[in-house]
Amino acid sequence: MIIGRILVFVCSVLLAAPFALGSRALAADGDLELCNHSLSNPDAGIPACTRLIESSADEAATPGLLNNRGVAKVRKGDLEGAIADFSRALDRNPNSIDAYRNRGLARQIEGDYDGSIADYNQAIRIDAKSPDLYNSRGAALVNKGEYDRAIADYDKAIRLNGKFAKAFYNRGQARYLKNQPDRAIADFDEFIKLSPNEAKGYVQRADARLAKADVLGAIADYDSAIKVDGGNGEAFSHRGEARRLQGDLEKSLLDQNKAIELAATPESYVNRALVYADQGKLDLAIADCDEALLLRPKYDLAFAQRGRVKRLSGDLEGALGDLNKALSIDPRLPVSLSFRGDVFLARDSSDRAIADFTEALRVAPDFVAAYAGRGQAYEKAGQLPKAKADYQKALSLPGEADAALAKPAQNQARARLAALAASEASSAKIVAGVAVADATDARAKADAEARAKAEAEQQAAAIEARIKTEVEARTKVAAEAARARLETQAAAEARARADADAKAKAAYEAQAKAEFDTRLKAEVEARAKAVVEAAQAKSAALAPPIGNRVALVIGNSSYREVATLPNPQRDAQAVAAAFRKVGFQTVFAEQDLTREKFLAALRAFEDKVETADWAVVYYAGHGLEIGGVNYLIPVDAKLRADRDVQDEAITLERVLIATERAKKLRLVILDACRDNPFAARMQRTMASRSIGRGFARVEPEGGTLVAYAARDGQVAQDGDGDHSPFTQAFLRNIVKPQLEINMLFRQIRDEVRQATNQRQEPFTYGSLPGESFYFVAK
Repeated sequence: MIIGRILVFVCSVLLAAPFALGSRALAADGDLELCNHSLSNPDAGIPACTRLIESSADEAATPGLLNNRGVAKVRKGDLEGAIADFSRALDRNPNSIDAYRNRGLARQIEGDYDGSIADYNQAIRIDAKSPDLYNSRGAALVNKGEYDRAIADYDKAIRLNGKFAKAFYNRGQARYLKNQPDRAIADFDEFIKLSPNEAKGYVQRADARLAKADVLGAIADYDSAIKVDGGNGEAFSHRGEARRLQGDLEKSLLDQNKAIELAATPESYVNRALVYADQGKLDLAIADCDEALLLRPKYDLAFAQRGRVKRLSGDLEGALGDLNKALSIDPRLPVSLSFRGDVFLARDSSDRAIADFTEALRVAPDFVAAYAGRGQAYEKAGQLPKAKADYQKALSLPGEADAALAKPAQNQARARLAALAASEASSAKIVAGVAVADATDARAKADAEARAKAEAEQQAAAIEARIKTEVEARTKVAAEAARARLETQAAAEARARADADAKAKAAYEAQAKAEFDTRLKAEVEARAKAVVEAAQAKSAALAPPIGNRVALVIGNSSYREVATLPNPQRDAQAVAAAFRKVGFQTVFAEQDLTREKFLAALRAFEDKVETADWAVVYYAGHGLEIGGVNYLIPVDAKLRADRDVQDEAITLERVLIATERAKKLRLVILDACRDNPFAARMQRTMASRSIGRGFARVEPEGGTLVAYAARDGQVAQDGDGDHSPFTQAFLRNIVKPQLEINMLFRQIRDEVRQATNQRQEPFTYGSLPGESFYFVAK
């Protein structure tokens, strides 16, 4: 990334309209000549045109005079006055292509891109075969960030004029901004073939090579630009930036000094400030940013770079002030967002840092420094799984294209991952120690129970022995007494007495043993019951807490432009009821949402998600994929052409953003991509944007799961029953206790494949942290 880089799009030039007036007297004093050349000499042209406008009786000539004066005012920087003149010209001649074109350019310079595009639309309505008009409208669209529509306009301009060098140049710029460096290089190759002596083609191709981390190739192109135009300060400044990324700060500084000597532009001062910052000369870096802001007071990149340097010097308040100014000029600039995130991180404002890094990544998804910074913010906030995911993402991206920012960020990410791994290892040892202690306790408990049982058995044996001794003693006494009393009785009577005594002894022993067995059985049962109850209590304690769970359920059936889908409304009602049954605290149940109501539902859902542990979105209805982007279709969508999808549909990315603040689990379930009735009638306006069959594959962030009713490239079936096959399986499995969420979707997959004869395979994308997740915990 070239921090000071400003993209300059080549638009149609301002057009003054030469013409003749009927009054020779007016022409004689030179006013007509001056007005016709007002662009080259605005100081003389403006009063000349004014005199002609005030004195001319020729109404047909007035629009041309107003147009020429407006052109001169643009040249002088009086955009408001110029737009007023072009508007007056159009009031008198509504078919003036020059006035529409010039007003469009003035509005573009002023930053009114919608107004500029509207003017170019009117001009194209009058002349649909002008490549200049498509080229100019493309430049306005790029300034709005609508790169695909801009590229379509450049394509049209090139089809109308295959040697239109400006259109190749501008299309290359748009593709560069879309992060398509190879295609941008191809366009700059064509521009250089058509205009080999224009240095800017080599400069822009070099910038595209730099985006590919081809530093040597970029430097070679900058050398070519300097060979073509040795006074091109931009080529020297950009070559200096390439050398800085290469680590050659000495040569980089020489190039930046040369650039400032040739043309002291705000960009060259900011690029030299980068060199000074890398050398640790922070005061000189701030001074260069000050110079840039004197030349261009609203230069967002100068404020951003100065804010970064102030943070490095310890001036956090000054840094925050500069970065706030940068973002007030361009709220979408990723560098400013990331730098401000660094400041919030230094001030221990983790939540605000995370918000800035997240917005930077939304605009620039491959921004290494933003991933590393957000990882640090998550780590400070105690959200370690998210921190590790961001560090790993930073390391997975190429760091050569912007080595000055990316390489230190990757080093920091690598160091933090190592530190977290060491901390986890230490924690694991502690956990292992606790486990050993628990095992020791368990063994001690088992030993105690064994000792208790042994003591009980010993006590029972002692009781039995005492009973036996007592019986024997009593029997002996009784026998002796009987013999003393009945010595003279007959032997038969003695034997009968002995038999009676023996029976009494047996009965007594049996009674004693029965009492002992009863007591022992009761003791054993009581102890067994206590063990079971303790185990149940421990199991209940280990079950994961439910937490605060929030769901948004949407069923779109009654589409206005195509046939009604019978199942989505019933599916959504049943799913919402199931979520309430399993304990979701908040369930938003919506049906037949227009785009406006769809967005309102997402915003209401987002407000609840901020305090939620789980955030779940279920959507049933039509969906489609265009150019690799997945869209959910509101019921009021018309989709006459492929380009309408951005304005009439809801991206899957927008739905994922609505879930991202949930603390533990983010889940999006899509029972969509049924047979798409929009595709057959949809006009194709962009060859580069294909319409896919089913949804495209997604790679959500860690902690997020996206479930498709039919895997990427497949079409989901609506089914013949009350519910779609996917929703039917989901409703059966969501109420099962202790069914972990990954296993739940595996069972759904098997059931749907069986129900559809293998024609439909549900699929999940993303990954979850180590914690287990259950819809019904126990």
